[in-house]
Amino acid sequence: MTRLPPRPRPYEPDIETMMDGMRFDGPAPRHLMQALAHAPKFLMRFQAMGGTLLFSGTLPAREREIAIMRTGARTGSEYEWGMHVRLYQKRCDLSDAQIRATLHGKPDDPVWTMRDTLILRAVDELHDTSTVSDALWTELAAHWSPEQLVELVLTIGYYHMAAFFLNATGVALEDGAARFAAKAE
Repeated sequence: MTRLPPRPRPYEPDIETMMDGMRFDGPAPRHLMQALAHAPKFLMRFQAMGGTLLFSGTLPAREREIAIMRTGARTGSEYEWGMHVRLYQKRCDLSDAQIRATLHGKPDDPVWTMRDTLILRAVDELHDTSTVSDALWTELAAHWSPEQLVELVLTIGYYHMAAFFLNATGVALEDGAARFAAKAE
């Protein structure tokens, strides 16, 4: 159910330029951007932070996407999870089993590497407790630089915020995005 319908054009000139400049290999987040367009100053900042995390970070793309997909799954954001699966699964060489495990698996699922497991544990702890335990932080710090740790936590937090917005406003799913699959029994 869409609670916040897309804002129709015309937009402010900077929003028009941004919307016209969105280029994706696959579905673009148009419904999300059209919903955020109701608050242009927030749309521009939301887009800037998202762009920084996606295109200017130091985390390997595969690790970033595992964190984003797991965050989408844990928050029940079919939109977020589905867009990232569709846009990044092949690019990040994630198998179908790994994609299913972001949605229904445990961090210690055998499809994951040790580093993947740490990322999933970080997402789960942040989701469940709004922090990371000292023990997990020590493990993370043994594998990622301080800059990457900042980026990892901010990525998980940013996509929680995006999921909250998407879920609360009922932004329509994009055509061509992946959909949640039922859990296999």
